[in-house]
Amino acid sequence: MTDPRPTLRVAVTGASGKTGAAVVAGLLEAGHEPVALVRRPEAAASLREQGAAARLVDLDAGPDAIAAALADVDAVHHVPPNMHPAEDALTADVVAAAERAGVRRFVFHSVLQPHVPAMPHHLRKATSELTVRSSSLRWTVLQPASYAQNVLPFWDAAVASGTYRVPYDVARPFTPVDLADVAGAVVAVLEDPATTYGTFELAGPEVLTSADLAAVVAELSGRLVVAERQPVADWRAAVDPDGTRPDVDDLVAMFDHYDAHGLVGSPLALGVLLGRTPTTVRDALRRDLGLAPA
Repeated sequence: MTDPRPTLRVAVTGASGKTGAAVVAGLLEAGHEPVALVRRPEAAASLREQGAAARLVDLDAGPDAIAAALADVDAVHHVPPNMHPAEDALTADVVAAAERAGVRRFVFHSVLQPHVPAMPHHLRKATSELTVRSSSLRWTVLQPASYAQNVLPFWDAAVASGTYRVPYDVARPFTPVDLADVAGAVVAVLEDPATTYGTFELAGPEVLTSADLAAVVAELSGRLVVAERQPVADWRAAVDPDGTRPDVDDLVAMFDHYDAHGLVGSPLALGVLLGRTPTTVRDALRRDLGLAPA
């Protein structure tokens, strides 16, 4: 029996980043044709090796240049550059480009709880959501929680030192989502016209603290690992010793919000989109680390 779903040619902005690369992989796995929009030739070459088409364009180049890169695509999945100070303006350019190119379907990769005044980069996504909703496009907004995979860059240090360090209260709650599940949700909304004009939280199935995440690292590594709060000043000195990194103030604002509230959402919408229970942090990390199933 043949698959009745049409094959979609989907432009993915930010395709060389962690999120965009996962979306490209998810589209390929589902039998669609991702068109990766990237700035660097080496990134384009890598994505082509994975089976995607790739086009060179800089989102700073303006709507006309972006529109040219959107020729002959069926949809756009826009992943804005993370923590970019002009993210909302860049998103407005991508929306305008999609309209000029005649691309009707548009999925915007936002963030969980965008309307939080204490986090400027979340507010830029809220402004971007308004731009998307005010357009002539058939849009969908996805609002993912923090990724389960955010643990991975700190894995080796945590296992070696026995300490999983974060610059906020280790007892605050989060609902980490598997990045592969996020990619699956992108595929689901693109394939289902009923999701048009919908806004969907993408949160994982567990409410976990950083202390809980440290326990998962300990379980999977077989080493004693505990969570520890890192002073924000120490974190800042480590990542921005000369005081020139432009996103540090926004990150500190995010940590302050996390310190007071954490960041939680409901797994209901993601489960409906996937048609199954979303993946746990433990299972996502076990898969990505190449560990044997439990």
